[in-house]
Amino acid sequence: MQTPHVIGTDALPLLSVQEHLKFSRPELRQPAASSALLQRHGPLQQVQSSHHDHLSSTLAFGGACATWLLTHRRRCTVKSTTGRVACHAGPYPEGRYDPVSAASYFQARPAQVTARATEFALALGGFAAKLVADKQSGKFDANAYLRAQELTRVFIQLGPTFIKIGQALSIRADLLPLAYLQALTELQDSVPPVPTAEADLIIERELGKAVGEIFSEITPEPIASASLGQVYRARVRDGPEVAVKVQRPGMEELIALDLHILRSSSGPLLQVLSIIAAFTRQDLVGLIDAWGAGFVDELNYLDEAANADTFIEFMNQTPLKGAVCAPTVLPELSTKKVLTTEWVVGTRLEESNGPDVTTLCSVAMNTYLTMLLEMGIVHADPHPGNLLRMTDGRLCILDWGLVSRLDREKQLTMIEHVANLVSREYSNLPKELVQLGFVPEGSEQAIAKSEVVDVLATVYNEWTDGGGAAKVNVGKFLDELQGLGRKYGDIFRVPPYFFYIARAFLVLEGIGLSNDPNYSIVSQCMPYVSKRLLKDPSPRIAGSLQRFVYGKQKDAADRMVNVDQIESITSGFSSYMGATDGLTEARSTVAGAGKLVQELADLLLGEGAEGNLPTPLQSIVIDELTKVLGASVRSAVAAIGLFPQPSSADTQDVRWSVVVPDETDKKTLETAQRLSALAEPQVRATIERLRALSTEDQVQVARDVVSKLWEYRAGAAVTGSRVAAKLLSQGLQRLSRDLTGTALRSTQ
Repeated sequence: MQTPHVIGTDALPLLSVQEHLKFSRPELRQPAASSALLQRHGPLQQVQSSHHDHLSSTLAFGGACATWLLTHRRRCTVKSTTGRVACHAGPYPEGRYDPVSAASYFQARPAQVTARATEFALALGGFAAKLVADKQSGKFDANAYLRAQELTRVFIQLGPTFIKIGQALSIRADLLPLAYLQALTELQDSVPPVPTAEADLIIERELGKAVGEIFSEITPEPIASASLGQVYRARVRDGPEVAVKVQRPGMEELIALDLHILRSSSGPLLQVLSIIAAFTRQDLVGLIDAWGAGFVDELNYLDEAANADTFIEFMNQTPLKGAVCAPTVLPELSTKKVLTTEWVVGTRLEESNGPDVTTLCSVAMNTYLTMLLEMGIVHADPHPGNLLRMTDGRLCILDWGLVSRLDREKQLTMIEHVANLVSREYSNLPKELVQLGFVPEGSEQAIAKSEVVDVLATVYNEWTDGGGAAKVNVGKFLDELQGLGRKYGDIFRVPPYFFYIARAFLVLEGIGLSNDPNYSIVSQCMPYVSKRLLKDPSPRIAGSLQRFVYGKQKDAADRMVNVDQIESITSGFSSYMGATDGLTEARSTVAGAGKLVQELADLLLGEGAEGNLPTPLQSIVIDELTKVLGASVRSAVAAIGLFPQPSSADTQDVRWSVVVPDETDKKTLETAQRLSALAEPQVRATIERLRALSTEDQVQVARDVVSKLWEYRAGAAVTGSRVAAKLLSQGLQRLSRDLTGTALRSTQ
């Protein structure tokens, strides 16, 4: 049985699957028979216009008015300094985190602040006293797990803000010991739901209509409840089945109050936290502000809707179209406090026993890397419940309420970093660590003199050794980084965005290993990295491609391609194409041949970003092709004995140097033979698949291939002229080199 899932909550379901399916409110389908029903599901105008002839109707009307006054009370308006009237008189007038506005707002509400601060003191004071006692008795380490469980319970007791803080801390191994990380990871974002009547009033206030006017069916109780909101399953009148997420009342005020108190008491709080871990190095106010910005942004469901829409739109422009999606938002039924999306039916990827789970793990990895390194966003809540295998075979990613941003500079540096570590080029590692935010600017020399570079180089070497990818463990690598952070905290820290990346990788690695014991997270990164290296026209990526293909020889005159790296990048690109080839049905050999020809032609013959200049890949291919052609011609000439062969380099006749093979030619041809042997199995497999086709399909494939190549005829002509020019250039360089060598020998 497929399990229904909804966007936007990581809470535990409150209803069973069978209960999910019984989701109608029968009273919404019938004309309202009483004022009580009108009070809950009808517009207020209807209640006011009804005839109340007996006491029960009068009481119902009174109840409706009381509810209306409580929920729809007129908000006071405040004159701003610019003279306009601000409709939002809460702690954050602009709807974004603003500690200064919050401080001003709560300064006028001392009783509210005092009451909440007392709750903090009672809940956290006892915990702090136990920590001090553990320190004094020498039982701090022995009681760490017990205290971590207590802290988790304290966070749950203090409510939504602290649940969110606990979740944020659960990935910050640079701040907390392992026992606390494990306990906070188990923190469930689940609290009792608010009464449905209150949720209905929020829906009506936000959408401007009664619930019964909008939905023909809706669950009587929420199907899931989280710290910030709760979700109902519904059906739009004359429309689709949907998930309706409703924000809890008073969330902005509560979060603003909690953050204001935490910010104001940061000094004493830092003293308590420093007992647990090395918080003394942290800017606690800055940390609270960072949390606040994220928490408040998460309260705006329009931001969540925009994040999901942006993701869908971007992915539809990539080869991942048809393989991955997010729930479609219904904008006409979505506001800052109500989010309505299509109802998604699927199975959690980690629980799926479908034959395509391994493929979907690859799709997920390519998707996260595309988000990270092209869109510049990091899904900040990548837990297993947010990855679903839909019934049509697509991967659906849920919950877009919180994302982290990554600037273009870091995106490019990450790709360069991967290319460098694969080619074992670590000379730029200190600079890259600065650019990625691990090391403060100006600390390059200090980090180079520390053991950080050596430790990372050792780990990277393990990865790139034979079979190394299979030995990579994301959790162990993260532990290495955190250990370095604890030891060199003044010059090395793991940036917050990287924890979200590591968390996503840990989730994907866990799902992959549960399905395939040989699953390798690094191997799963190679398809996307290969695609990016081969297709990105950026000059920085071009340099990374050269380092990947040539390694440390990339600037040498007699450089040779690394055949193992060529195998890795071509295999990775092939895997990327396979993983993004659509999952709803197997692509036919006929269609696959057309796509393959299209991709190869675009890579080798397509127009570069600069128009008249070749792409980075085309430059490498032309360079290597001309080297092979030149070496082949010289070897053929030597084989038939048209020209005398010199007995040694010292006696070589410069007049014939252009047509006489040398040691570089020999290496070039050996490399070409290895590449040919590498490609032979794939070519044979392709030929066998074509032979298995019917005559009609073979003709269709031939037509498709000819048609695609014809589209690139201009590119083929340009490439031919470039090869000819390069052959001439290489011949002249060879002659110049030999003439220079002869001149030097004659002067000795």
